[in-house]
Amino acid sequence: MRRKVVATHLYTTRLGEFLDEYARRGAVRLLDRLHAAHRSMLENLARFEEIAPARRRTVGERRVTVREYVLDAGARTFLVLYWVPPETSEPVLLLNVRIGGQNRFRWKR
Repeated sequence: MRRKVVATHLYTTRLGEFLDEYARRGAVRLLDRLHAAHRSMLENLARFEEIAPARRRTVGERRVTVREYVLDAGARTFLVLYWVPPETSEPVLLLNVRIGGQNRFRWKR
């Protein structure tokens, strides 16, 4: 069974910031590897539900169980937080992304 995968505005904004920054620096290989890892992640999340470690996090003043997926782009890794709703008709929700070495996710713009 395949689920849709939907990204939040925060996720797309953060990913766009990372892509713009590395494009300005001319990191073409990193962007190619990140693109391939991202496509692979989307395929895996659509096909399998529980493929990443689960963590309890506070998201928008609410405690939820989210999963962490690591995107390996060679020189850098990126950590993606996503939520799998219990109802199978609902899509997987990509919540946030950060660079692997950062200590915290940013939840505000």
